[in-house]
Amino acid sequence: MPKLPRRALLALPGGFSGARAARADAPVTGADALLLVMGDLHSAMERSPALLAVVDAALAAHRGVPAFILINGDVFERGNAVARRSAAVADWSFLAALRRRAPVVLNIGNHETALIVDLAEVVERAVALDLRVVSNLRDRRSGLPFAEVSTHFDLPGRRGLRVIGMATDEAATYRPEARALIDMPEPVAWARERLPALFAADEVRVLLSHAGVAADRAILPMLPGGTLLVGGHEHLRFTHAAGATRYVHTGSWNRFLTLVGLHLGQPIPRLELRELAVEPGQAEDADHAALVAQVMAAHASAEDAEVLFDLDRPLSLAVAAGRACAALAAATGSQAGLLGHTGFGTGLPAGPVRRLDFDAFLRFDGPVFRAEADAAALAAMAPRLNQHAATPLADRIGDFCHAGPWPAQPGPLASNGWVRLHAARFLGDPAPDFAPVPGLMLKPLVEAALRVGR
Repeated sequence: MPKLPRRALLALPGGFSGARAARADAPVTGADALLLVMGDLHSAMERSPALLAVVDAALAAHRGVPAFILINGDVFERGNAVARRSAAVADWSFLAALRRRAPVVLNIGNHETALIVDLAEVVERAVALDLRVVSNLRDRRSGLPFAEVSTHFDLPGRRGLRVIGMATDEAATYRPEARALIDMPEPVAWARERLPALFAADEVRVLLSHAGVAADRAILPMLPGGTLLVGGHEHLRFTHAAGATRYVHTGSWNRFLTLVGLHLGQPIPRLELRELAVEPGQAEDADHAALVAQVMAAHASAEDAEVLFDLDRPLSLAVAAGRACAALAAATGSQAGLLGHTGFGTGLPAGPVRRLDFDAFLRFDGPVFRAEADAAALAAMAPRLNQHAATPLADRIGDFCHAGPWPAQPGPLASNGWVRLHAARFLGDPAPDFAPVPGLMLKPLVEAALRVGR
């Protein structure tokens, strides 16, 4: 098997940076306990065998050190046809495989109901695998919580580990059938009311938040020093330091996880963060790889396996999203195309690109829209766009629009329905007034552009 690649790993306020090289099998010197943190997995089963191998390498480098696996929501993806047809057997098997390695905490995300409508059933299945499920969501039918809001583990010495779960209240991101059953508290108000009683002074504190950057930024000053705040929901990768407290987003689609070494020798714990990547050609867990192959063979249709186009090199998510925005602009005669970041899943592979690969890249179809924007509006929008690069926390809007090169002169812009619906959040207020472009759908026009190499 190929060796795990060397990666440049360092947590800095603007994001993970390549200032220091490390490996998954390189120990965090002096760590008293270990957290392996991931989220926004979205049924990315093609990378789960390699992710298990990265987890194994990290655990092997810390034999004898207590380790815990924290998953910050969105294990499942309805847009993955194989996951949908197979009832997510590979995803459930992946969770079971993680639990065989270490205790696992799952915070409920909005996509936990992607394949099973009733969140209570999802929680029941997760608990049957001996996962500890945490959430602040409540069942409208009974008024009772779907799961405990927090869980506790013993750590070396007198300290304990307290992990709290918090969900997004953005109702539109839950399936309609599922959200009718769920009460979603507003995250900031809930945190202000509940967190002080949940955090004990002698515990290492972790808040798994699937609420998004805007809520997390307001909650961050409420947290005691030395807390780990794990963000999710918006598929971001960055870290931010606030004194001894750390705020981290761990990426998405099984492409990254964050290794956290807990140093417990001082009254305020010290948190040492490293990012580990899952890349093509890495070692894989053989048993899980065989299971994924079986699931693909049994549940991938001829349409799923259809090759839509070929690429001479892989395209990162940012590059591929830029091409999609350019395709939208060209198809509508606009200066720029605007597409939301979480409308994309992952980048595109080199070689034949199947429909499954394309669907994992561009998650949603739908009509497209066009608006006119003057120079002042364009200038006001610019700082809110393309936040895949290092962006200070104060400037982040959470889910953002990819747009590619941004014009300075007045002219038309194009978007899809999600951006149009949430234009004030994505682009600022007042936002352009987008009108439908008849006869165009997003996925076909992006696929056509990539097929001809644009």
